[in-house]
Amino acid sequence: MGEDSGGEMQDTILKQLSIDARISMKTLSDTTRSGKGNAYGMFNKVVEEYGLRFVPEIDINNLWKWEFIKKARMRTKRGILNEAMEAIPITGFGEYMMLVKFTGKAPSDAEIVAAFGTSYAPQFAARLEGDSHDLMVYVVARSYEDAVEFANAFGKKLSGHKMAIFTNRIWGVYGFFPLNAKLISQFDIFDSYKNLLLGLNGAGRDTFSEIGRKAGQGPAQMLYAYDRLIRTGILKRITYYEGRPKCTINVMLSIKANNPKAFDEGKDAWFMKLIKQYEHSENECIFMCDTPSPKGMLVIASFRKSSDANRFVSSVRSTLAGVEVARHDIGNVLVGNLGIRNFDMRYSQQYRSLAIRRMVPRIEEKLMGAVTDNPDLF
Repeated sequence: MGEDSGGEMQDTILKQLSIDARISMKTLSDTTRSGKGNAYGMFNKVVEEYGLRFVPEIDINNLWKWEFIKKARMRTKRGILNEAMEAIPITGFGEYMMLVKFTGKAPSDAEIVAAFGTSYAPQFAARLEGDSHDLMVYVVARSYEDAVEFANAFGKKLSGHKMAIFTNRIWGVYGFFPLNAKLISQFDIFDSYKNLLLGLNGAGRDTFSEIGRKAGQGPAQMLYAYDRLIRTGILKRITYYEGRPKCTINVMLSIKANNPKAFDEGKDAWFMKLIKQYEHSENECIFMCDTPSPKGMLVIASFRKSSDANRFVSSVRSTLAGVEVARHDIGNVLVGNLGIRNFDMRYSQQYRSLAIRRMVPRIEEKLMGAVTDNPDLF
């Protein structure tokens, strides 16, 4: 993210922290091939300069497993099958994107935020600039019915304004939105697991002793919960988002497949292009998700200059065949944060898919710092 050798070291640190924000100072020193004091100083500089917030990256679509296990363990052996099967429909969460188009006078930012009420569902909301939509809301809810109920309640609270609301199920395939504590508190998982996630949220480099103390539990319980959540894939990693990003021009692309076969065949080439580009430059893509109706994708990306955004949009249109691409510029952020980070693409779902087909070299993935209690120690 810089133009000199210091910038290269920043890039290395940011990419390391993107995949394991609990990396120890000793490992960071080895990775950057610099003295321990120099690595620690650069780490602190990067944290301050970009306003890094260390948070858990949680697999929303995987949460049902631990919710189901908790419900099943509370049943007797005799009734476990019937009672646990009844519990399946109310376990887990899904991702949804709510897009709103206002007709006539649009509500103010304060009115929109007030219309969200006390719901845990909205994790991110921002104005959109363009003709097709005026507002985007990334929603996490237990079911499509719950997501629609949230959207309906939002519309009723703004009944003095005319609007069209579109609520669609999405499946995140790359990147993340930082989740708020209100949502994490809704997870119906064992207390030690929930307390760990809450403790890591915004303070992902805290010691397990400190997290446990705040939750009234011991460090061994926190370490065990961390290890279990990592191994089961619910906790993907401790990562970060930039609270003071250098990239302030944000866009959302709606990609609609008008030739599904050509679209599916072209995605690999596009992902390969991004992987190669981001190996030597800052990562522009923030979030990607699949959309079933219409078949396609939503892509959110962040840039330093308008020319970079224009180049990115042109590249998507020229690389992906059989698609229509609509651009929406993201304006004022009303709720939450974008997950802006300089991510190491080798740890992406897309890279793993390409590696299985031997299109890129395999890498040895490690469990992320499962035994590191105090990452700031050498």
